[in-house]
Amino acid sequence: MKKWHLTFFCVLFIIFGISGQTTFNLSQSILLPAVGGDAPYNVASGLIDNDAFTDIVVGTSIGNSIFWLKNDTNGNFSVQTTPISSTMNSVGGVAIADLNNDGFNDVIATSYFDGKVVWFPNDGLGNFTVENVISTLVDGAGQIYARDIDGNSTLDLAISAYLGDEVVWFANNGSGIFGNKNIIDNTIASPGAFAVDDMDGDGDIDAVIANSVNYGTPNDSRIEVFYNDGSGVFTADTNPVADNTKDYIFSIMVADVDNDSNLDILVTDLLGAPSWFKRIPVAPGTAAYVETLISTSIANPACLDLRDLDNDSLDDFVLSSATAGAGNDIVWFKNNGAGSFGPEIMIDNTQSQAYTFTFADFDLDSDLDIASVAYNDDSVNIFINQFYTLSLENSSMEYLGIYPNPTSNFLNFKGQNNDFKVVIYDILGKKILNTTLGVDQALNVSSFESGVYILKLIDQNQTFKFVKE
Repeated sequence: MKKWHLTFFCVLFIIFGISGQTTFNLSQSILLPAVGGDAPYNVASGLIDNDAFTDIVVGTSIGNSIFWLKNDTNGNFSVQTTPISSTMNSVGGVAIADLNNDGFNDVIATSYFDGKVVWFPNDGLGNFTVENVISTLVDGAGQIYARDIDGNSTLDLAISAYLGDEVVWFANNGSGIFGNKNIIDNTIASPGAFAVDDMDGDGDIDAVIANSVNYGTPNDSRIEVFYNDGSGVFTADTNPVADNTKDYIFSIMVADVDNDSNLDILVTDLLGAPSWFKRIPVAPGTAAYVETLISTSIANPACLDLRDLDNDSLDDFVLSSATAGAGNDIVWFKNNGAGSFGPEIMIDNTQSQAYTFTFADFDLDSDLDIASVAYNDDSVNIFINQFYTLSLENSSMEYLGIYPNPTSNFLNFKGQNNDFKVVIYDILGKKILNTTLGVDQALNVSSFESGVYILKLIDQNQTFKFVKE
């Protein structure tokens, strides 16, 4: 967290030779409680109770509280009466993950001003009664990632320490018991944004770290990649991604922007245009980086993400605003392929300082919706994706289907006459499988975790939802 705020089942259907259109509808603006709800700054989405509908967790900066909002199964949310916590000291970050391997998603949070990292075990029904302290030594504790950092198949935690000038990680023994603080990096001052992923394709989780220093002083920010040796020991790339070319980096993520099978880096600068850096591997432990700016109407870009909003299997660019006044608050740019984005499209212009947002298919209609927090409005806003199909010409009747649904082992397909491409996403929109199947070939999903998944038939541009038991 950066403590600078600007005043700022088998389905039967007909294929019509379709084209798609994506719009978003503000379906709910949910005011957080007067007690504890002041200045929401963090938001995450995931399954909290014992249904298949994605819920929301929010942390407040001034209200010092963590709330969860229950999904009523139709994409409508209500704030639960009892906060997960009301004793934080400015929530720096929130995350959702199953830390103790009991099958239920827990909530992880950081407390910025007292350097505390905690997690709250979930009983499976959304009841959180215990605060487990992982550390009180993370000065300016902010952003959180739950990933397997040391390669032992348990979820560890990576956390930024903005005031401590370091990014750290804690090893999990698989039962929610964590070891001492380990250093990812302590050379970058004021690490206000970082991301984790396998940057070099060697099977372990690396880190990309950027600092947020001297707001208003141009060209004093640094972005670096740190490679994991597989055991949780990190070494910096010999080439920085960017060195003294940005002002105040607010958000960073990694994704394959141009579909070349290499992960690239996307960043926002609070006083400049967002951009992405193409990563070009040079040798083990080093790469070259080429920047492309993305033009936007947003003067103070805040959160960014890359998600497929229009169901075309290309991840689109989504951006929010840290500005308090008039103007666009959330916008998106259609991915045209090969790292090219279309013109800016407004999603919303009604919020004040929409610092962060999260994605999920909240209404289970096979497209991604958005939940954002408005810092100055003390509200959570739900935007339902209204993706729909147009153009009924060139009618070509075919019967497509998947069965059985639900399934525990295999999915079978109806109506396929040729080999076909299948992409599967989890409920949060993360791509987990991309494959080609033969005409009569079944898809083995036995290794999938139980839950709801979205399956897309690429050639027919059709989407199904299925349940893995």
